[in-house]
Amino acid sequence: MSDNTLLIGVDGGATEVKAHEVTVQMSDGERQFELGIASASRVYERIEDFVPAPVPQQLSERDHNVIEIKPSEQKQADKWIDAAFEAIAEVVKSASTSGPVQIGVGMPGLKSPDQRGIVVINNGPRLPKYLEQLEAKLEAAGIKLAAPIAALGSDADYCGIGEEHAAAGLFRDVDNAYYMGAGTGIADAMKLNGKLVTFDEAAGWIQKAWQVDSSYGPTYEKLVSAKSMNETYHRLINHTDESVARYPETDAINGNQIAKSWMDSVSMLVAELIYERLHTITAGRPNRKDRGENYLALNADHPYRGTKLDRIIIGQRLGQICSQPNRNLDLQEQIAKYLATFVGESQNKELIDAYTPSGKLEPRLLAASNVRAAPAMGAAVAANSQTALS
Repeated sequence: MSDNTLLIGVDGGATEVKAHEVTVQMSDGERQFELGIASASRVYERIEDFVPAPVPQQLSERDHNVIEIKPSEQKQADKWIDAAFEAIAEVVKSASTSGPVQIGVGMPGLKSPDQRGIVVINNGPRLPKYLEQLEAKLEAAGIKLAAPIAALGSDADYCGIGEEHAAAGLFRDVDNAYYMGAGTGIADAMKLNGKLVTFDEAAGWIQKAWQVDSSYGPTYEKLVSAKSMNETYHRLINHTDESVARYPETDAINGNQIAKSWMDSVSMLVAELIYERLHTITAGRPNRKDRGENYLALNADHPYRGTKLDRIIIGQRLGQICSQPNRNLDLQEQIAKYLATFVGESQNKELIDAYTPSGKLEPRLLAASNVRAAPAMGAAVAANSQTALS
């Protein structure tokens, strides 16, 4: 990567796409990454008659290598490409350098065999030729790429990469940590024995947050992602006026009792998810029959069993809330108290000795991330690293 190359990380969510300029500095022989001055976002325009194909159908079509995309799905897919192009073009226009552009992109969904398209996705259109279409639009606009966009990554993996390589990243100074970021969905990331370990690599012994049923019934992602947290609160207060923003954390700070009670529930659910991670990594997955056959089929023994985590990181929107404690809402403190209770009531000596030897959670175990736009940061780092290795 030359000095005048413009590095851009793209975070493609289920409702909008965000693009950020990322700068690279050398410090003690290591690259450190920070957000640059330019950023842009676009909310996806919604095609009225578009309804995602059922996921089982999508999986079947993928497995048979026959993906049938109807006109409404193609129109919606085109809107997603347009939004990504517009966000990138805006960053290029206002960035601090005018050189060739290097881009990393993270997107939800299962990727095509060449990792350049999306062939299965929960809440959006399939885009088997995503990067090919995006590159064509960039080329037509006269935006010169320093190299082809190598592959689509996952936002969860990119959050972990962002925490490892960003100047303020909380993976940097520890060997063992778990990251839980809550935005549109929940992003899980782990660093174990000094190495980033993806949940895909560890699929035999740990599930992603969208797969794990909480004690409330629905998965954690359906309850405590930032999007779900807001939607549940709106139902609780019967808020139907979309022109007026209502956020449970803001209303809790302002003393609204329903908001305070819901945020207390959120803190307990987040603590339960983190406890599940502590138990699974340190002592093997809990024997919870209520979580279903797929959960019970996970290996209790795994290569990292017995590892004590040095840090639990809460990121994205929930991380922002945790980093701004208030007398009416100290989310991080509430999570810490519930987590200590879960560990204590487990009566598991290994967990208690590791995380609550004094009856309270070990100091500084929980930390709120200050890495803004972690998925975009990780996407940029991955793109930069790909070029460095080529």
